Amino acid sequence: MWSLPARSTPHIVWWALVPAFLAAELFPLTIGTRRRTTSLGMAAGPLIVGFMFCTPLEVLGAYASGLTLAAALRREHSLRRGAFALAQVALLTAVAAVVVNALTPLNSTTRQEWVALAVAVAVFVTGNLAIVAAGEALQHQHAPGELRRLLLHGAAGAGAGVCYGLVVVIVIRADVRGLIPALLLGIGVLVFYRAYTRERHERDALEFLHRAGDALGSKEVESALVQLLRRARTMFDAEIAQLTMYPSTRGEKAFRTTVRANHADQVMEAVDLTQLDDLLEAESSGVIIDRSKSSPAAAEMLSRRGVDEAMVALLRGEHRMLGSLLVGGHSDGRHFDRGDLQLFQTLAVQTTTTLENGRMDRSMARLTELQEQLAHQAFHDSLTNLANRTLFGDRIEHALLRSARAGRTLAVLFIDVDDFKGVNDTFGHAAGDALLVALAERLRATLRRPDTAARLGGDEFAVLLEDLEDASEADVVARRIYEAVRTPFEVNGQTVSARVSMGVAIAQHGGDSASNLMRHADVAMYSAKGAGKDRWVVFAPGMETDIVTRHRLRSELEVALDNEQFIVHYQPVVDLNSGAITALEALVRWRHPARGLVGPDEFIAMAEESGLILQLGDYVLRKACAALLRFEEQRSGRIPLSVAVNISARQLQQPLFVENVLAIVSESGLAAHSLTLELTETMLLDARSSVVKLEALQRAGVRIAVDDFGTGYSSLSYLRQLPVDVLKIAKPFVDDLAAEHPNADFVSAIVGLAGALRLGLVAEGVETARQVQQLRALGCSLGQGYHLCHPVAFDEMDTLLRRGGIERSRLDPETELDEQVIALRG
Repeated sequence: MWSLPARSTPHIVWWALVPAFLAAELFPLTIGTRRRTTSLGMAAGPLIVGFMFCTPLEVLGAYASGLTLAAALRREHSLRRGAFALAQVALLTAVAAVVVNALTPLNSTTRQEWVALAVAVAVFVTGNLAIVAAGEALQHQHAPGELRRLLLHGAAGAGAGVCYGLVVVIVIRADVRGLIPALLLGIGVLVFYRAYTRERHERDALEFLHRAGDALGSKEVESALVQLLRRARTMFDAEIAQLTMYPSTRGEKAFRTTVRANHADQVMEAVDLTQLDDLLEAESSGVIIDRSKSSPAAAEMLSRRGVDEAMVALLRGEHRMLGSLLVGGHSDGRHFDRGDLQLFQTLAVQTTTTLENGRMDRSMARLTELQEQLAHQAFHDSLTNLANRTLFGDRIEHALLRSARAGRTLAVLFIDVDDFKGVNDTFGHAAGDALLVALAERLRATLRRPDTAARLGGDEFAVLLEDLEDASEADVVARRIYEAVRTPFEVNGQTVSARVSMGVAIAQHGGDSASNLMRHADVAMYSAKGAGKDRWVVFAPGMETDIVTRHRLRSELEVALDNEQFIVHYQPVVDLNSGAITALEALVRWRHPARGLVGPDEFIAMAEESGLILQLGDYVLRKACAALLRFEEQRSGRIPLSVAVNISARQLQQPLFVENVLAIVSESGLAAHSLTLELTETMLLDARSSVVKLEALQRAGVRIAVDDFGTGYSSLSYLRQLPVDVLKIAKPFVDDLAAEHPNADFVSAIVGLAGALRLGLVAEGVETARQVQQLRALGCSLGQGYHLCHPVAFDEMDTLLRRGGIERSRLDPETELDEQVIALRG
């Protein structure tokens, strides 16, 4: 194809076409409203002439030479862009040459030649337009109307070039001397068009400045900045536009907004003053920076933005530096010129005026304040203002690095409020939140300056202890927190007691991370809950296994409740003088399918922690009421019995606790006065609402007993105000009566207190006949314990009741001594 001869005579040397292609490249037609240019229009003219009077290879050589010279004169520095342009020209020129030779064999008529040339140039222009349109759509995201106008301008320019080329062909064939006026005509048209495009560009610049002013005057700071920079990037045909706004107060950060081709907008990003690299290279009036001619610092600044050239200006106000403006990187590879710089400087002055008048500066100050608030909220708990989980983890990581360098240790405390759900259920969530705030204040008050307190969520807190000499210091702080929390809280006019379970994890040098320390402290906290709550436990290896066991226990408890694996045993309250049974205490047991009969000590704590105690408590209460009715039916005519059921703090905290108990009693048919509810002193004193509930039950006939009395902190005056019917002497005081040197002081005091308040009295944990004798002597006539009778199943208790009570021999110390002698001889 390249070896085909010229189509007509006279033959024109190929280099004569080079100036024509060069002129078409240097003075192209402007397409659209942007400054991006292409040589679509005038290049069609030299192509027409070349296809007629030169070989295809000569046409390509002339076009490529003109393109290369134009790029050199414009100082284009994109080799990739230049190579792409040459490849584009070679491909489209070859296709056009093939079309011409296919449609017009040698010695064709003039009409055939014109048709062939028109089709060939149409193919060339269409291909070129398609490539340009695709590039515009990908790089600049034109609206459909703007892209359509761009293509129409290109087609119109190409049509003009074709017409002019045909005129030149006709002139050459008719009389070569006519080329001079033809060329002068072409130059005149080109000068006129260039003047028109220059005037249009000035009009576009004025419109750009007007719209930029409108954007700067917007109340929406972020959208205003983005609109301004998008317009600037479009106007200057740039890859990037960037505005940095400097802080008005020393010590604050600057904010930078960046709009870049084919990238997401970066709006109002906080920037340290040390990162303001454009400040070093800018001038207040504006300057063009070229990487190939600038200092290493300037070259590095441009490199960070991915451009080879940029215009930068400082926005200098009357009293301070307001910011900087940058526009960089031509998308078509050309350089910024003096006209670009003048327009850029005008934009910089306009932006400075807006900032100086304070419209955007005030908005930015407010935005800065909001962003600081958001940054604070991102790392702090909104309720307590303590650090949140994210900040706490970061503090641990930094503390580990510092402790490794200083040779000191650190510790993490994981804190969980015991039975916090009960506070919410009893007093409402507002009171629960108030309790958390008050607890956070106490945490702050107990910690040293370098320590960090955090709320991890819900009722979970954590503390980071830094700069510890040894692990014992962590134990001291844990005790301080524990004691601080034990003082009752005043919450919304109510006195609320709170207890916490804490886990302590000590960092091991060189082998710990924030996640490991948090996990170890969490495991230790669950160990504290498993040990009875209201305490702290230091993490030790092996505790993870305990946690797995606890999770398994919870799952098994859920299955046990669903499958009714729980049974109720009954222990009698015995008259220590006659051996008669006066009351029963219902005690739950778990008939485990693999482990056999499991006592309450192994599962009640988990039931309370998990909330399963609510379902289990209702189950025991129903069973106890039904059992007592059956016992009473078989004991007609005898002294009525009562049944005692233990109540947990979790149950008492339920808002409908009273209604639930009375409903179960009513459904069973049991008289309310036959039921006794047992609870601890701590439960009675924890909150006024507990007293109100117990008073309501007492008015309905239910009796209230204080279990393990003497182990709490009730005073005589306070006890008189509580709705209590029975005191149960705690086992440790009863044990003192069986010691080698008996100490009856506590029991004697409790007996006297019960008598003064006219309360019933029961001794718990009676395990010897000697204790029976001592209790009788002190004036306590009722007791229960293993010596008198173990807890037994329903059938065994039924048999015992039919017999009329326990054997009287168990009340005689001499009988006990005889039994011991017989046991020794055996």
